[in-house]
Amino acid sequence: MSDPRDTGAYRIAVGTVGFALIVVLAGLCVIVAVGKGAEIPKELWTITSALGGGLLGLLAPSPTPSSAAETDKGESLPGKLARPVKILVKDAWANRSVVILLAVFVFAVVFGATNDSTQLQALAGASGGALIGLIAPAPGKGLTEN
Repeated sequence: MSDPRDTGAYRIAVGTVGFALIVVLAGLCVIVAVGKGAEIPKELWTITSALGGGLLGLLAPSPTPSSAAETDKGESLPGKLARPVKILVKDAWANRSVVILLAVFVFAVVFGATNDSTQLQALAGASGGALIGLIAPAPGKGLTEN
């Protein structure tokens, strides 16, 4: 129980998103069971994907903090000018899963909107939900801590 996210609010959020995902999946199963599978609205698949992505984002480890304090400040002018690039490269590599997920989200949004593709819109919902879950601060790690 040493996880800093182990608070009541975190458990409620994860439980609620998980319960909503179960309800939507059960509803889809009922629709298919009564023989109306061809009439399932496309939006239900997008909602299911977004809920699954959000649950994934909530349960995945948070991104690592910035490496700005650890990066050499540089003595010369070229060293000082190169410092932001070094920080960006270090942080992007340390959080490459977030960068890849962001690229997938942008790709899915752009091509899903231009091609009116339900599959890409569902992918955008899932990756967007996962991004929100990853980037949101864990309970107990907010503005109140110093």
